[in-house]
Amino acid sequence: MTYIPDLAPYDYYPGAPDALAVGWLDSSEPFPTGACPRDVRDRLVRLGAEPVRLMRGYHYCQFCPAAVEPARVVPTDDRPRDVAQGNGEIWLTGADGTNFAAPALIGHYVEEHRYLPPESFIEAVRTGVPTPGVA
Repeated sequence: MTYIPDLAPYDYYPGAPDALAVGWLDSSEPFPTGACPRDVRDRLVRLGAEPVRLMRGYHYCQFCPAAVEPARVVPTDDRPRDVAQGNGEIWLTGADGTNFAAPALIGHYVEEHRYLPPESFIEAVRTGVPTPGVA
């Protein structure tokens, strides 16, 4: 997955609406940690279960202990998943009209790795709506 600093312009998907990126983490870069409010964590997990802008492959969480090289294989339905994976995005529009784009794994990052998103994004998770026209 591409690393994009929090609140930098989103530029991952060509032709996407203007948005700020949040949660595009990489193991080579530090990220803020802390206690994210439970209501925000819960909504991020729900939104991540129904991502938009689905990609052909999967991104695997680089922070999970089982996510080590060599190759990460896509598990079959009869094999339990030991590493979180995602293949899409979450898009929200805040009450002030700001669009935010996040990887579907952001709920996992918050729940399992204590990633703390910026306050403006937390507010958009609480009061925002899915960004119109993004599918």
